[in-house]
Amino acid sequence: MSVGERISLLRKEQKLSQGQLAETMGISRQAVSKWENDQSSPDTLNLIRLAEVLNTEVEFLATGRKPVHEDQPIVLNIVRKEDKIVEKVVEKPIFKKRVRIVYKRNTMEFLIVGLVCFLLGVALGFFL
Repeated sequence: MSVGERISLLRKEQKLSQGQLAETMGISRQAVSKWENDQSSPDTLNLIRLAEVLNTEVEFLATGRKPVHEDQPIVLNIVRKEDKIVEKVVEKPIFKKRVRIVYKRNTMEFLIVGLVCFLLGVALGFFL
């Protein structure tokens, strides 16, 4: 399914005409028609605005894939209570927190290494 077909499908689901969609987005009806016929593609800003107006995700409009959190809810834990299974479901995916380690160097180390390299370069230049 192409981008134009997805735009057309979502527009019809929202029960909007091309003119109404164009008016909502502040563009011409011909631009919407070109998008739907795959003669051109919406630019980035129009794609974002289009996703908002059509109540969908930019990823779905661009690639045709639904975001992970819409396809499969994530089950955090399962608890058994008197022959009943209770699931705690989260709507959005959980991202692992990344820890970034920044090593700070002493400026004197850089000064000493730079000075040693300079002197080594001078010595090699003198003898060669």
